[in-house]
Amino acid sequence: MSKIVLIQGPTASGKSSLALSLAQQLNAPIISADSRQFYRELTIGTAKPSIEELDLVEHFFINTHSIHDLSFTSAAFMKAGRDKISTLFKQGKEHVIVAGGSGMFVDALIDGLHDAPSDKKVRQELNKELKQKGMDLLLLELKNADPIAFQEIDIQNPIRVLRALEIIRISGETLEKIRMKSKNAIAYPFIRFGISWNRSELYDRINKRVQQMIEYGLFEEVKNLPIQENLLLKNTVGYKEWIPYFENGISFEHTIEMIQKNSRNYAKRQETWMRRYKDLILLSPYESKTMLEQIIEHI
Repeated sequence: MSKIVLIQGPTASGKSSLALSLAQQLNAPIISADSRQFYRELTIGTAKPSIEELDLVEHFFINTHSIHDLSFTSAAFMKAGRDKISTLFKQGKEHVIVAGGSGMFVDALIDGLHDAPSDKKVRQELNKELKQKGMDLLLLELKNADPIAFQEIDIQNPIRVLRALEIIRISGETLEKIRMKSKNAIAYPFIRFGISWNRSELYDRINKRVQQMIEYGLFEEVKNLPIQENLLLKNTVGYKEWIPYFENGISFEHTIEMIQKNSRNYAKRQETWMRRYKDLILLSPYESKTMLEQIIEHI
């Protein structure tokens, strides 16, 4: 029977390498559910699989979009991801691996989303207003139109704010009312795994990974990106921390420390997100059996 294998976990926990090993053993393709690995301009700071790794196993949704086109939302990923999974199963694949730390995108793919409208023209108008008038007026509009959403969403994230306003302007409804609509779950069975490290060791892995990114050329990658103008980059760990470096003369060392700190905070949020799953099977890197062996036992 066709089955989806989900591999989730915080940043630097080893999701990609584990997914690669499992894919080779099962002869299965990998669907990336990392919302920043979609973008071809972002490589080192998103810890993408290497060219050699991409050649070993068929991957999907890596380097498929540009940072200059932010239309690939969780809803777009849900549709495209489900279409791809359906095609792969029809081609005879027994397993499809979905690996990534973007919980919102994984949930959209598996659980579905409430039917929320979208409109390119409205989105363009909101982006234009953001550039011309700033965030404060848009936040005031959100607060007046949907006080509950204003309290609940991350108002420091312009992408989330603009999406909320897009839905409200088109539908005339609050987000709470939109959420009352039913979801349409994916049609295929799945099994969900999550990698669980001790907090101190995970943080050590994160700090070392950031140092590796610097060695691999993250600074050179950042210098060629519009980090001071691009909305996505302003909200991406590993890239947004360089804005004070270029604008305010913050030291190189402090910038690295901020990337490490923000990455650790992001990992903590990812772990919190994972705790909501009742079907989660935890994988331990401390067992006598490898995490790959632990997965094989279950599937």
